Amino acid sequence: MYDWALQYAQGLSLIQELPSKPQKVLDLGTIAAPFSLAALQHGAVEVLAIGENERALRLGAELSGHLGYPISIETRELFSINPLHFSFGWDLIILPYTLFKQFNDNETRASYIKQLLPLLTQEGHILIVESSEAKVNQEFLRLRDLLSEQEVPILAPCLWIGRCPALRHGSSPCFAQRPLIDKPFMIKEIQRASKINLNSLKMSYLILSSPRAEKRQLADNLYRIVSPAVQTQRGTRYFLCGVSGSGTLGTTLQEHPKHSKAFEYLKRGDVVSIEDAVCLGDDKQVTDKTQLQLKAPCDKPLL
Repeated sequence: MYDWALQYAQGLSLIQELPSKPQKVLDLGTIAAPFSLAALQHGAVEVLAIGENERALRLGAELSGHLGYPISIETRELFSINPLHFSFGWDLIILPYTLFKQFNDNETRASYIKQLLPLLTQEGHILIVESSEAKVNQEFLRLRDLLSEQEVPILAPCLWIGRCPALRHGSSPCFAQRPLIDKPFMIKEIQRASKINLNSLKMSYLILSSPRAEKRQLADNLYRIVSPAVQTQRGTRYFLCGVSGSGTLGTTLQEHPKHSKAFEYLKRGDVVSIEDAVCLGDDKQVTDKTQLQLKAPCDKPLL
């Protein structure tokens, strides 16, 4: 149940990032359906959760039912689930900590994902969530590259569509980090007893669009903040990854004018637009002439 509470919080944050609220949701390979409950609380009206552990599934369904959110459940091994046997018209298919447990290589994982894509509505999405642990994250980024090479549309978190810059820099990680708001009492007590200091949610994730969706056009000056603030001799800096590639963003300004004030409040995962920065290679320096605007907070869609 410790993992359930954290994954439920992840689901609330990640589903909020979709451009539209899903009505019909398929939760594949789940244990106790925390992402299903999150989807229902975001407005879904039909949720089917499929997993291998019947007892855990029933526990999750009972918990959701007590809160007034009914979930349909089905017990099956993911290996035995032929995507062609599912109905069509899903607005969201969730693979929560599923692919890396069930499949041993990225080619098989990518193949399974591509079989699921035709089941989506034109505006539907697939949400894939895995651990942020270093070894898993590196393999996850390779899966992301494989999907990108096979022209599977990636909506988030990536704005860059080429090979992942983090993989070019050796073992550099790239994962999401969101604030853990309203920490449940049980989580507080477990962390206190275990001497765990956890105040944020960390996960590797991808949101994929239906291949039939209209292709979005993004401006070259859009970047996602992919690190927390780093204090250096040259002031506060962030790592960026955007439509034009990766780089760094920093400033020596002590006080920002209105048109770059957003720099003072940036968080990992935010999407910003940057104009008139001083550029030295891949480094961007915010000056008093730079226009920096927040286009999407870390847990909101880029519209």
